[in-house]
Amino acid sequence: MKLRAFYQLVYLSAFIPNLKGACTTDKILLRWPLTPEVCSDQVLSNPDLWFSYCPHTFVQDLPAPHTPPVSPFSVNLSADSVLDLRITTAPSGDYGFSAFVRPDTNNDSCILHYKSDDGSFEMKFLSTASETRVSVIGWTSVAGNNLLVKEWQRIAMAMDASQSKLNLIIEGAPFDDTDVNSFDQKPGTPALSFKTPGTLRVGGSFDGETFSGLVSCVGFVEDKTIDCSTGCYDATTWSSINMYPEKRHYGTFLPTESGKIPIQTPTSATFADSMSSCALQCLKDVLLCVSLAYNSITGVCSFYRNFFFVTLTASRNTTLYVLQPY
Repeated sequence: MKLRAFYQLVYLSAFIPNLKGACTTDKILLRWPLTPEVCSDQVLSNPDLWFSYCPHTFVQDLPAPHTPPVSPFSVNLSADSVLDLRITTAPSGDYGFSAFVRPDTNNDSCILHYKSDDGSFEMKFLSTASETRVSVIGWTSVAGNNLLVKEWQRIAMAMDASQSKLNLIIEGAPFDDTDVNSFDQKPGTPALSFKTPGTLRVGGSFDGETFSGLVSCVGFVEDKTIDCSTGCYDATTWSSINMYPEKRHYGTFLPTESGKIPIQTPTSATFADSMSSCALQCLKDVLLCVSLAYNSITGVCSFYRNFFFVTLTASRNTTLYVLQPY
């Protein structure tokens, strides 16, 4: 049960997480792991866009096996569910988008479509039963192999600005750079510069085309090749770090569940005489605390490091609170 009321805490310490992958290069401009914890947030920049609940369905299916099993890590997109990601950073030279995809069908579809707000620049990745095709609208397009149904693949559309060449890249498992197919087209005219601001639509297009399947780890890179494969689908490589100690004087907590708590073990627990006191301890004293559960009768205050919880269990007189965006 969601509650409308919320607590605004002033003079508290704030925690803003930033996620870093094992594959950290200065060519990665934005990276969306697409876990429930971050949903559509831009995790390598704009780390203040977090929210506690995500409108998309996640499934426990990864582009590569992982032991032990990790939390749901892939978003399930369909005709009525697309993911729109804002782009405000304009690369000066090469540029490209990549994503892990697992198509449900080989129907005609659009997996990626970037469009600038003024409509002067568009870039699309289309898929059919016989081929894939990347295009920069009004400039050129390049065709490649068709995608395999029900199998994970890494796709990319990228611009080699110095060569004025458009690249289409498909990588297969095990995603260790041993199964990469590249296709390119060089039309003989200067490459178009990337335009911002704009929106990258994942799982569909602004022209009405759709996609059905799983998507994970979308990347926007300042490079002409595919985004690095390591550190993206392995959840153990993502870690939260308190990057903003200067915001230790305020925070807003929103109650998201009443009468329920996460089944996972809290980072720590203590007693507090009020929710405000509990929240103050979460922000000031508990490392990586971004959620808390407070029992108004017993005073038990439990701290958690996650924004999103897959499974909850009943707990009378307890309310779950999540730290909100700044």
